[in-house]
Amino acid sequence: MKNNTWPLYLAFVVEVLFLFYKKGEFGPLVSPIILILAGLYMAVWPYIILRKQENIFLEYNHDSLQLKPKDVRIVFSVLLVVAVLMGCWIKGFMIQFPVDIKHSDIIPFIEKVYLERFDKSEPIYAEVDGFGYGKSHPGYLPFHWIFFLISYYLHIDHRWVPFLLFMLSTAIYTYVLCCNFSSIKQVLFLVLLPLFIVFTVYFENSSDSMHTIEIMIMGYYLLLGISLFSRNIWAQAIGLVLPSLSRYALAFWLPVHFLNMIPKQTKRFFQLGFLFLFILLLVLLPFLFQVPDMFDGINNAYAKAALGEWNGQDWQEPGDKPFQLFRGLGLASWYYECYNGTLLEKIQAIKQHLVYVSISVLVFLLIAFRFVQSRVPGNLYSLLALKFSLTLFYAFMIIPYNYLNWVPMMLSIVILSRIKEGFNFLSH
Repeated sequence: MKNNTWPLYLAFVVEVLFLFYKKGEFGPLVSPIILILAGLYMAVWPYIILRKQENIFLEYNHDSLQLKPKDVRIVFSVLLVVAVLMGCWIKGFMIQFPVDIKHSDIIPFIEKVYLERFDKSEPIYAEVDGFGYGKSHPGYLPFHWIFFLISYYLHIDHRWVPFLLFMLSTAIYTYVLCCNFSSIKQVLFLVLLPLFIVFTVYFENSSDSMHTIEIMIMGYYLLLGISLFSRNIWAQAIGLVLPSLSRYALAFWLPVHFLNMIPKQTKRFFQLGFLFLFILLLVLLPFLFQVPDMFDGINNAYAKAALGEWNGQDWQEPGDKPFQLFRGLGLASWYYECYNGTLLEKIQAIKQHLVYVSISVLVFLLIAFRFVQSRVPGNLYSLLALKFSLTLFYAFMIIPYNYLNWVPMMLSIVILSRIKEGFNFLSH
């Protein structure tokens, strides 16, 4: 490998191993630390490299294809063949693991609440009772459910939507690679990375992948990562809106991305800021007009779900440690084992610390940019800051669900795709 970038590939391999193939290998207390450190390393090491050698990372996407047209056709043919084969493969998982509310209520909740209410022209975010959360407002943001209207009206399995949206995101990512690199070997290698991750998700976490929609969110973050390097304001705005209106995790990073544009990119700050807010409000306002208090009670519903998970699964033996907390992901197991207090006090502690850590990271990243901006391009810093922020955010999740941790892997892939040279044998 060239230019001291090989540790990034190593950190990526460690992330993959301890998220999928060797999850919990060193126990529920040590394994999460290894995964967290690998994620933070992916975010910090590029800065170390740039201190020694500038211009090793791509700063902006090229506007035209760098790869030969013949090679572009080969690359997209490979992508299409892999997508079709993978689709045939996961069809078997859909049969093997039918949607079951006993395993997860995500897809049933989306269909019974959001999609059916939309179809009947009812207020989407009006209070709902049931699903074990008590009476509360539905908590999924619009882009967490709205694309399932496609499968709802076409009467196809909802689980095709995350897969197809992820493949669409990968196709856009592939086009960006073709605009940035002239070596077909390098492009094919980088195209295979997200395909390898989604294959691993289906292979290693077959049941979880069939009962959750996080593969779609992975696609959102892949698009967000590559959009940071686009000169097109619309591409950047859409890249920001998709994950912003799907989960709340982006809230602690958005100020870093926008404030770092000042004072060098003040025009872009206002252009992107107004467009982002315009799209955001365009999507949210119709729901807010229907139900002005749509965000009320969401936190209480989540707290109730958390208490249920911290008490353990119904199928576990009395006295067994909670399954979701001791899978080798996140720091919830540390609080369960080491924090003094009742179960509710432990949950409140990690919840508070999540907020404290997220705010501290936000302040740290804003200050740090003032010291490194001469070496690190603003858009690359935004990508690295997002990886840093999300790694710690998910580390302090109250319920460290397996599928939530798939998302930050997409940012690692984008970081690797910004290395100009890559492997020696791939760049020739």
